[in-house]
Amino acid sequence: MKVFCEVLEQLYKKVLLGVTLENDSHDYIFYLNPGVSDQDCPTATSLEWANTYGIQGRHQPISVGVAPIAVAPACLKTNSLMSSSREVMLLQLTVIKVMTTRILSVKTEFHAKEKYRDIIKILLESAKVDSKLICMFQNSDKLLCHMAAQCLALLLYFQLREKITLSNSWIAFCQKNLSEYSESNKAIYCLWTLTAIIKEIFKDSCSQKTEILKQFLTHFDTIFEVFYNSLFSQHFENCQDTSKIVNILICFLELLELLIASRIYLKLHFTCQRILFLKPSCMLEVITWPIQAFVKRKVIIFLKKCLLFKVGEDLCRGSVPPLMPPDRHVAMDMLALANAVLQAVNSGLLKTLSVDGKHSFFGGDEVQPGCEHIASPDHVILRAASLVIMKSLEIKFQNCLSASEMKGNSPNSFCMQREILSIVIHNYRISGLI
Repeated sequence: MKVFCEVLEQLYKKVLLGVTLENDSHDYIFYLNPGVSDQDCPTATSLEWANTYGIQGRHQPISVGVAPIAVAPACLKTNSLMSSSREVMLLQLTVIKVMTTRILSVKTEFHAKEKYRDIIKILLESAKVDSKLICMFQNSDKLLCHMAAQCLALLLYFQLREKITLSNSWIAFCQKNLSEYSESNKAIYCLWTLTAIIKEIFKDSCSQKTEILKQFLTHFDTIFEVFYNSLFSQHFENCQDTSKIVNILICFLELLELLIASRIYLKLHFTCQRILFLKPSCMLEVITWPIQAFVKRKVIIFLKKCLLFKVGEDLCRGSVPPLMPPDRHVAMDMLALANAVLQAVNSGLLKTLSVDGKHSFFGGDEVQPGCEHIASPDHVILRAASLVIMKSLEIKFQNCLSASEMKGNSPNSFCMQREILSIVIHNYRISGLI
């Protein structure tokens, strides 16, 4: 085990520096192939897996000889063995992650990049590492699951960049876990990985972003719509574990934001990019749920960014593509969202939105002993909600088709919208903002 770890650490240092690897690509697979079975998903290193199946000594780097490892004595503590296995697997995932990042970087030397590319392709094709990473999502070790998700996202993006057929295991995993709402952690890791892939597409400097994203979304267009309907049809008060639905909702909001951003910046037109605008009432109903204040805040800020064409700015690392004038279809979708907001406000949405009481801070909402709690309105959520309403009014006014729409008592009429605006101004006054 010690020699195995030393070789793996040496490999990590070389890849981190972008050094060209000298040996045959297959020699490195022995050290990088996680020992995970698709059936039982044990936390075992590839060294232990090799010992079990009798392939010890095959495909080892020529420059480093790994001595046969004796069977551990019975007195060896299980916790120690599991800890060693865990550390080795985390190091394996780290090397795979750094190697894939090196392939995607324009700064990596050509020959080094080609060697890394060959190793990753072997891991994907022969070792089926993508299936093993998906299997790790069942592990109770959160750090291991998170590292597996990070590696998988990079490997899937590598497949998209290299025009390799996207992992069938991954597509099947998404279809199974997003076909209906589930409180399992698998759905969370699924959403997180999908979000990470789109972030990689945004931050990449290549000129084929639109084509890559189109290739990616083709597999998931329908399933995103199904999950949207399933998630927002849940009755929050009936959920057994409310923390699960909160986590899934937050992850899905990030994914939705990037999907909308990709439509605006990359000019694609998939149904999953329009689902919010096709069914905005589902999202607005979350504000009426008996859910934590920070979730309602996130939903309102999300709606604000959509209406202001600011989606994706906080989630995309690196520069966001320049915003082009919205096309006719995007403008009509924004009008549909604005109408839904005004309709909800007219139906009493603001009455369900409390801006008093405890606020959500980075350190939590509990006041520490000895600290004075000063009661005041939540200005963040108040500003965001007011801006959502005023922007909705602006969009509606800009798209009025006739003078008759400016009169009457309908939610779309000028008189009713003037009353809505007066409510917004009143909210500002009571909070001391104006």
